[in-house]
Amino acid sequence: MRASSGTRTPAQAVRPALDWLGHAVRSAGPVVLPCALALSLVAPCHLPAQQAPDRVLVRTLDVGPGGALPVDRGLSGVWQRLQKLRTTASVLYTAGHPDDEEAGVLTLLGRGMGVRTALLTLNRGEGGANAIGPELFDALGLIRTEELRLAGRYYGLDDQYFTTAVDYGYSKTLDEAMRSWDRDAVLGDMVRVIRINRPTVVISRWHGSERDGHGHHQASGVLTAEAVLAAADPERFPLQITQEGLRPWRVRRLYRGRLLGGEPYDAALNPHAFDPWLGESYQALGMYGLSLQRSQTSGRIRPARPPLRPVRYELLAGPTIEGSTARGGQRNAGANRGADGPTAPTPSVFDGLETSLTGVGELVGETLPPGALQSLETATAAVEEAIASFGPAGADQLTAHVARALAALRSARAAVDPGSEADFVLAVKERQAADALAASASLRVRAIATPPGAGGGAPMGPAVPGQTVDVHVELSAHEDVETRLLSMDIVSRAGWSGATWAGRPESVGRFLTYTLAARLPTDAEPTAPWFHRSDIRQNRYAVRDSAELHLGESRPEAEILATLDIAGQRVEIREPIRRIETNAPQGVLLRPLDVAPVVSVSAAPRIALAGEDGGFGVRVTVTSNSPAGVGATVGLDLPTGWRSDPDVAELTFGVAGQTESVGFHVDAAEGAASADTHFIDVRVRVGDRAYGEGYQVIEHPDLGSQRLWAPARVAAPPIRARVSPGLRVGYVMGVGDEVPEAIRQLGATVSLLAAQELEGGDLDAYDAIVIGTRAYAVRPDLAASNPRLMNFARAGGHLVVLYQTPEYDPTTQAPFPATLPPNAEEVSEEDAPVRILDPDHTLLRDPYPISVDDFDGWIEQRGSKFFSTWDPAYTPLVETHDQGQRPQEGVWLTAPLGEGRFTYIALALHRQLPYGVPGAYRILANLLVAQR
Repeated sequence: MRASSGTRTPAQAVRPALDWLGHAVRSAGPVVLPCALALSLVAPCHLPAQQAPDRVLVRTLDVGPGGALPVDRGLSGVWQRLQKLRTTASVLYTAGHPDDEEAGVLTLLGRGMGVRTALLTLNRGEGGANAIGPELFDALGLIRTEELRLAGRYYGLDDQYFTTAVDYGYSKTLDEAMRSWDRDAVLGDMVRVIRINRPTVVISRWHGSERDGHGHHQASGVLTAEAVLAAADPERFPLQITQEGLRPWRVRRLYRGRLLGGEPYDAALNPHAFDPWLGESYQALGMYGLSLQRSQTSGRIRPARPPLRPVRYELLAGPTIEGSTARGGQRNAGANRGADGPTAPTPSVFDGLETSLTGVGELVGETLPPGALQSLETATAAVEEAIASFGPAGADQLTAHVARALAALRSARAAVDPGSEADFVLAVKERQAADALAASASLRVRAIATPPGAGGGAPMGPAVPGQTVDVHVELSAHEDVETRLLSMDIVSRAGWSGATWAGRPESVGRFLTYTLAARLPTDAEPTAPWFHRSDIRQNRYAVRDSAELHLGESRPEAEILATLDIAGQRVEIREPIRRIETNAPQGVLLRPLDVAPVVSVSAAPRIALAGEDGGFGVRVTVTSNSPAGVGATVGLDLPTGWRSDPDVAELTFGVAGQTESVGFHVDAAEGAASADTHFIDVRVRVGDRAYGEGYQVIEHPDLGSQRLWAPARVAAPPIRARVSPGLRVGYVMGVGDEVPEAIRQLGATVSLLAAQELEGGDLDAYDAIVIGTRAYAVRPDLAASNPRLMNFARAGGHLVVLYQTPEYDPTTQAPFPATLPPNAEEVSEEDAPVRILDPDHTLLRDPYPISVDDFDGWIEQRGSKFFSTWDPAYTPLVETHDQGQRPQEGVWLTAPLGEGRFTYIALALHRQLPYGVPGAYRILANLLVAQR
């Protein structure tokens, strides 16, 4: 059973989110953010339910990570915004992990049909493998969050949400998923998202049955149906209503997917239709976005092949669709299906629902006053006139029509009751119209922070508390559209002080520039993801800031708030402040202006094994982020009786970015007999403040840069390194892991083997060669070098192959035949029972005797990708199995080979070693020193 994280980190105060309504250009979320994100576990929020903002904020378009795609700029971008003004339809689509989603369907909804489209993903995929680097667990969760955000930009999503659930790895059954997660907590998160987003339709990617495979997929389908019912019931999760300011929401229709051929269906969506404005089918554009989720090998464009059938859905709740399968009586399985696809036009998921502007009252079940209906008719006519006049010429006429639509929507909204359901829908349409107005005027705003006195193109690192920066603001608009700047200010989440521009209204024209000064408060917190956990075994994330709960991204540190008049309509633009970073050969990169502490601290290694003398080394690295010179005192917080040499060290920094390091030798002799893992924390003092955290920069092509914060801490497990210092190990890196560092901690010398060394290097120089996880899937050179590796073992070496995917064929690539099927078994329960099969075998005896106790405290899983059959030359060493699974003996197999040895070990060592699981280190040591 996985431990719960318990309580969320309390916020000092719930920060009202009315000052940050630009997290998604066309979302409904901001309308309820003032209370919706004030958790009952943090501090109560008492603002009126569904409070509407006093102003409408939109974001302009920018390029680079997080910026607008080409299809969102120019005429294509304006056209898609106009389509959104024709409908009040909205969808919340639910999935289990990043890359579960049907990319083409979401792109059709968001870009083709103008639907306000949101994606709710239950977890961030942090329990999977990483095909692009060594990051695992929470670091991988950050990568997959960024990848899904990038994919969502291609889909045209308006909102992305996550629950606080953590992906703990592959789950075979629904029962295991529900046991491992806090079911009520995940359900409550989903209910909260539904009550925030208030969608017309909910579509579950997953069926909620065993056909979904992964237990998380099944849980997604089951919990989606439960969440839709609970969201409408004021008795379910009542604190969301009484303390968070939300209120019940009844979804009009609930669908589920994953239908099998021949099953009845009620509606379908055809993502294979071609869109001339996109220059692609929705499926093609969506699949390109999906292909950017490279960390889980979705980084492949998979072209659709005929027949190109619509995607079909079963209606679980809501009014039936005319012409579809009947509900309440016998379902007509053939009503919407022919042998090779629909024989007649297939109903859409919205057929029969009133989703026009003038039908707002019917959609939400409220009677609108006559004045509101008249204004909505005017808005509808203005939108259609804008579409009729659409083209590259006549921007002023197009903008005038959109401005008239915005004015009419504002009049309609003023006529309905504040906080009503109609008010909610009209607030969304008002934002969308303001966004369309800014786009039709070609409005662009860019804000770049630089050091004081530097030019607008000067590079800059993260800001530090108390620092002053210049913010250079650039505005531009179509010269044929009357656009005036009325006011401009700097707003921030941490209360930055900054100059306010409030001069005479000034025409923007082609280009307008200003420079404002801003100063960070001295207590500004470092920029970090809103979600975090203090222990890898916690199954839920805690929240740093309740105003960001469930969002796909954290709010910007600081933004420019500009008020403009566009064609007679007042619009407020909110644009994040960025900084310039030079990165050859990529050139100039725009990064969000982030905040770092005066110094950041890291310690290496993260896991330190004491030698036979009880000592080991620790290297502390300190980086100054301050533009001013600082001095720092560095020391270690040691367990009782332990000593370090030196006791403390003094470091001096002159410029931002300067890095200094100091080595300590730790003598653990007096405390090494303990059976517990000890922890050593680094303490760095600058003036009267102490620092003890550092961050891992996570950065990959196409993705924004993220920092994963962690204490500068070294763990010392209760194990002594017992391999010979002269032992040489070659390591073939696969998808990326930290096994080589663990080999170093054991006292061996490790070399990473590139393709050139495998093809022609001196392999006999190594005592053992280890093939890293999934290396055969990502290292095409391995297949050609496989005969040389076999010869290395025959000559007396030990060839160790960690777990591989089916790209590895043991019938030809192992010395003796074995089978690794495409659906290879795994044991996903990390506490699954283990049985030692051959306790006298050398791999289980020297230098460490291996017992079932060495499998205590494992993380996430026992192992994956087991052999199903094998030649009698192999000896299986352990057996393990999940609940209800037959015993698995293809986990760890070994065989003598000539003068040496071959071993295939599918235990999840790469997950255990970075977290200091003692048994994993003992097993690794035995693999390295094994004799024939």
